[in-house]
Amino acid sequence: MKKWSLNLICCPKCRGKLDLKESQTQEAEVIAGTLACQACGKTFAIDSGVPRLVVNPSKRKRLAENWGYQWTKMTEGKLETETYYGDTEDEEAGNFFRSFGISPAGMTGKKVLDVGCGHGRLIRALGGYGAQVIGIDIATSIDRIYGYCQMEPDVDIIQADLETPPFPDASFDYVSSKLSLCYVSQPEAAFKVLARLIRPGGRFFISMPDRADPAFTVRLKNSLRFTHHVPVWLLFYISWGLAPFLWAGRKLSRKSGTSLRTNVFLLFNALHTRFSRHTNEEIVAWFGRADFNEVIAIPGSLHSINVMGVKSPPSPQPNSNLYQT
Repeated sequence: MKKWSLNLICCPKCRGKLDLKESQTQEAEVIAGTLACQACGKTFAIDSGVPRLVVNPSKRKRLAENWGYQWTKMTEGKLETETYYGDTEDEEAGNFFRSFGISPAGMTGKKVLDVGCGHGRLIRALGGYGAQVIGIDIATSIDRIYGYCQMEPDVDIIQADLETPPFPDASFDYVSSKLSLCYVSQPEAAFKVLARLIRPGGRFFISMPDRADPAFTVRLKNSLRFTHHVPVWLLFYISWGLAPFLWAGRKLSRKSGTSLRTNVFLLFNALHTRFSRHTNEEIVAWFGRADFNEVIAIPGSLHSINVMGVKSPPSPQPNSNLYQT
């Protein structure tokens, strides 16, 4: 854990202030120790450089293990290698700036949160633009994500559940949630929790599976409703067995090509857990109810709804002096 992160985190249970007790450090980084809440007394471990700020690890244990398996296979080179969801590193960073409507220069001095940071490639890239960037993920492979990003001084990794994020209100300038809110039981409630973390004038981008335009992998998931009960290791091999047919079908239909490994990734990603799908109108309404303005639908991602909104400033309070005589 980078020591600067202590100024941005709080207890995920009661949102109280955390006290740090270091047991192993490496320059400006805490490798091992504990974080104790001044208010509720709950303690959280810092293990292998990662704060473990999950209130109830058993609540979404299977999801954490499935994602941990997926990101481990990716770092081992057994899924996508040069791309991530079919995008190169430059394309992924470019999509971030385009989605937020900012230039790289607009990152200087900002606080950025990536919710469901996955493999960690995006946050590692964003750390080079003068912002402090935090990535959270519930995956059991969080140690690998930390190792991937450890050398970036402005990037930190925290194991956390997006339903109980360990941050005070108005902590971040930019919050990104790409295909992560769809994995919770109440997506809009989780959206509202994340929306509180954004400063007035800050920006919130989310991406969700499109109900009106499901990908082939989603249609396959719909027809095979039992796949999230299949052992994850077996689904991995099933995905490798199906991927050549998906790859060949894309070639024959002359659709935009993706590599064989990307097709394995997309199949496995869709099959190993449940997720919700939404419409553009539904997501835009979430932003409106959470007090965002300048809500914009972002084109470009096939089979996904992409929306960005700017957090409204607080409403001015009446000045009682105006009513005095």
